[in-house]
Amino acid sequence: MVTATLLVSGCTETVDDQDNLNNEEIETETISIDDITDIKWQWSGLIETEPASQFVVPDPENYTLIFNSDGTYSLKADCNIGSGSYTLEKSDLTLSPGPMTLMYCGSDSLDSQYLSLLNNVATITIENDQLVLGTGENGDRMLFVKEESSIENNDGAEALNSFNGTISSLEDGDTYPMFLLESEEINSSGYTNGIKFVISNETVIVDPNGGLFDAENLREGMNVRVFFGPALTRSIPPIGQAELILMK
Repeated sequence: MVTATLLVSGCTETVDDQDNLNNEEIETETISIDDITDIKWQWSGLIETEPASQFVVPDPENYTLIFNSDGTYSLKADCNIGSGSYTLEKSDLTLSPGPMTLMYCGSDSLDSQYLSLLNNVATITIENDQLVLGTGENGDRMLFVKEESSIENNDGAEALNSFNGTISSLEDGDTYPMFLLESEEINSSGYTNGIKFVISNETVIVDPNGGLFDAENLREGMNVRVFFGPALTRSIPPIGQAELILMK
């Protein structure tokens, strides 16, 4: 009887230890939004399982991904840029595609492969300061590294901000045209006089169907979503550089 009791006790401890180990693994796998947002992640490589191989992206800075705290993301796929929304639950990640420019980036571009992989992302982990996105059912993994400026100072990462609003006025600036964007969303963020955005040669404007839109066709009263860099002037209203404008 004593021997039997000891054996049962030993089995119980083993089960308890296994439960504790499983709990620790679950906690390790849980990813917080704070771990991934406001960082410019650069696609650096792909690990495939069938057949087993590892691919190194030649120009990581051309394939980026930025998660915003409001559940949206923005990306660069070589010569194209776009945005969408994401859902994160523990280590499960789903990326829902949104408006995207559709320019041809050349025969050597990896833009199509990059976008295809992102559409099939299912899991997310952080390993050795790398972002790892699991894709498909084969266990393939996309590897991302932080942009150097993000590593040096996370607050200085070039994450894009965005606002929805209505174009209330258009004007010719000293070098580039500008427009004033107004909305309740902007007011509640402290910009009661709206925000002026510069439309430069680098600004991409996308129509609701994903095609390019000519800046000369912008009109007062149009509803848009503007993605812009973190820097705004201290003027009233403040002025920022529009990187991406999505027509609604």
